[in-house]
Amino acid sequence: MAHAEVKAKGITWYHFPELEEEDFLFLEKEFKFHPLDFDDLRDSQQLPKLDTYKYYLFCIFAIPKFDRKQMRMLKTNLSIFIGKDYIVTAAQTPIDSVNRFFIRASRSSGLKRDLFSKSTGYVLYKLLDYAFRDTKVILKELVREANEVEEAVYDDHTKVTTKRLGIVRRNVLYMRHVIDPQRILLGQIIHAKKSFVPKTLEDYFDDVKDTLDGMWVVTENLKNIVDGLFDVNEAFLSHKMNDIIRILTIISVILMPATLLTGYFGMNIEGLPLTESPIAVTVTIITSILLLLLVIMRIDRE
Repeated sequence: MAHAEVKAKGITWYHFPELEEEDFLFLEKEFKFHPLDFDDLRDSQQLPKLDTYKYYLFCIFAIPKFDRKQMRMLKTNLSIFIGKDYIVTAAQTPIDSVNRFFIRASRSSGLKRDLFSKSTGYVLYKLLDYAFRDTKVILKELVREANEVEEAVYDDHTKVTTKRLGIVRRNVLYMRHVIDPQRILLGQIIHAKKSFVPKTLEDYFDDVKDTLDGMWVVTENLKNIVDGLFDVNEAFLSHKMNDIIRILTIISVILMPATLLTGYFGMNIEGLPLTESPIAVTVTIITSILLLLLVIMRIDRE
């Protein structure tokens, strides 16, 4: 997908919504970025990071996204180059929140005027603020799913419920894994000591960090809730298994007297009592029934 540009007040924002090979050629031709940065651009599994160079900063942020079809948390890396008069954003797969913000910046004169009113560092702040606030929608989805699973655990602790609980736990842990390193990354940007990210922007980036900190607290609480639900679900499954074993044991004990009598008189040995008597079958059946009733009465008393 071809890249797009927004220009205002001596600052240019280059946006690559979905990197292709010709985009790499364009970047290599127009900018003198370090070769290792291009390796990171190609690596979709690269962790959040910040590389400081003489004339620019290169950072990678992980933007969470939720796959509703698979009900799984995923992430897409947003690579950002920021210099004195330019900012470059690039992703291997489209990021809806970033694309929406870029379209708004290109169409709204008011937003464009505010966005490019200070420095490229301010553009970076506005972009991250929009992207991570948009992520709160995903967090609400996790909270809703956790509430639904909680009700299912207490009402219907089945195999399907256990699977849903496992998926929610994985999503919560993955969300924490995505959020945590980026809280540190925001502080590193401010302390990079670049003219285009002045000290006056510290409060702005602290605001984005507060957003991430709030999301971290929610995921921490969700983790505690889900861990508790795991314990409750295991207890329910254990009780269910105990009930099944108890029923099987009762059936085995009830059938034991009849099995004993039929096995005893089924032996091919001469001289067994009642073997020649015409009432032997009747006596055996009655004795088995009496023993069965005796066992059942004993079980009921216990």
